[in-house]
Amino acid sequence: MLNPMFRIGSCLVIAVLVSLQPQAGDRPLTEAEGGLPAPAEDPRPPIKRFDPKSTFTFTDQDAFLAAAWCVTVPMESFEDLQATNQSDQDSISVTDFTVTTDNPPRLGIWDRRFQDASASDGTQWLGVNENQLLVPQITTITFAAPINHFGINFSDYGDFGGSNLIYSDSAGNLATAAFSGRPSGNRQFFGIITRHTQFVTVTLVHFVAGEFYGIDEISYCFADSPPYDPIRRPTKRLRPGEP
Repeated sequence: MLNPMFRIGSCLVIAVLVSLQPQAGDRPLTEAEGGLPAPAEDPRPPIKRFDPKSTFTFTDQDAFLAAAWCVTVPMESFEDLQATNQSDQDSISVTDFTVTTDNPPRLGIWDRRFQDASASDGTQWLGVNENQLLVPQITTITFAAPINHFGINFSDYGDFGGSNLIYSDSAGNLATAAFSGRPSGNRQFFGIITRHTQFVTVTLVHFVAGEFYGIDEISYCFADSPPYDPIRRPTKRLRPGEP
């Protein structure tokens, strides 16, 4: 026969253990305890974007386009302009921007390979020719409205002399856009994305007399473009005039 004091002690221990069990008022009941099932994980979680307070530069066009947060990324490949295959233009104007140089004429639209420069998209491209032996050569791209994304493809830069192509913009950003010491006919990409700064002009400067290089696929986003939506509105390249 159990000691009455032992029975009383056992009951007290059981009561204490029960009181320590989580109750409905303490936390949601699990499904095993009769509560609702846990919510399913989102099959399409929001894509993590870059730190919006930072400025990012790119040397890969696909990475630049994937990181863009505007709904569409317009791209200009100069396909609708008349090709003269000569450096006979003071400026080149398209829908959203104008390209100029110091000491013109130094620009032209080409539809054939020249000095190993060529198109990276379509058949036409913009040639920049330092044919006057006057350096530094300054090429300026002026946009019709502020932008915060800019990308550009270069062909055949850096095989003539030892000077990098320097990028700057009206927001004060400074970077190397293309590197010297590359083989003839090489291709290089430069892109920049800024969140809290906007700019309307881009300047490219090089210091090698006689350098000739090609420009194609200028990509950009206007600062007031609708924001990126990773589910409903995926980013894509958009050539001016496309829906």
